[in-house]
Amino acid sequence: MESYSIFCYNASDYIKEIAKVGTNSDIQLYHRKDGDTIMTFIEPVKYPEKISSLTDSIYPSDMAIIKVTAINRDLGEVIVALDLMGKTTGFIIATEEQQPAVRKILENTSLKGFKFFQGKPMELIDEIKKVKISRSDKDNLTVIDHFFKVKGVGTVALGFVLSGSVSRHQKLILSDLDREVEVRSIQMNDEDVETAPAGSRVGLALKNIEPTDMERGMFLSDKSFKYAGEIKGNVLPQKSLKLNLGDNFEVFVSDIMRFQRGKFENDHILLDKKIPVVKNRVVVASNNIVPRVFGTINL
Repeated sequence: MESYSIFCYNASDYIKEIAKVGTNSDIQLYHRKDGDTIMTFIEPVKYPEKISSLTDSIYPSDMAIIKVTAINRDLGEVIVALDLMGKTTGFIIATEEQQPAVRKILENTSLKGFKFFQGKPMELIDEIKKVKISRSDKDNLTVIDHFFKVKGVGTVALGFVLSGSVSRHQKLILSDLDREVEVRSIQMNDEDVETAPAGSRVGLALKNIEPTDMERGMFLSDKSFKYAGEIKGNVLPQKSLKLNLGDNFEVFVSDIMRFQRGKFENDHILLDKKIPVVKNRVVVASNNIVPRVFGTINL
């Protein structure tokens, strides 16, 4: 079974033709199954009003689709966010006239290898299937984005298997609470499965946790978690930006499917709440800077 998670900006007219509507909150998910291939399209429906809608949609994605209708501040902010979050694979839907300007914007970003596309929606499906995604079978890690109670089933968590795999009856640690939970059952595209590999979009029925105890951005792993409440070091702005960062201003650490508030001062960020450390660096944002997603800091 091959799974793809695809961030989509401004391309809902394309996606609605090729996929079914799924879970909706400040991010909209769409699903498509072709034989042994499952595709999950993720759209930030509350962006640009809510910057976390953008970063939460990008975080679990393998690739991105951007449809260009105007070259403006929002498009620039999306490109900066994708670059800071290290996305290197995707498609740009743009006219011949738009392409030179867009190509120039992308040339010094991680998006420089994105392919331009002008075909029909179904032809885009064929292009997606040609992409090979490198997966890690180590470091068991799943990120949770939605959760709810189902009568007769109990707590169900929806999420993405980022690495490793998840198996039925497996016992895992839930981050933030450091609580052991058991996977009662697993669904992929509404079908019961015994195991879900890296890249899968999953629905997990969990034992020993209530939805009221959960929040987006929690992780499941077979190993215990380490946490950071303070991040020391310099914020590195995205290379196209020239920012003079002062002290004592509000920032948000994203890129972990969570928008965690903190305060930047004296070359460090003091977070209001500790975050699980699952990667070497995180993206930093502020509502008082343009673009709002502006840099990274090493953990």
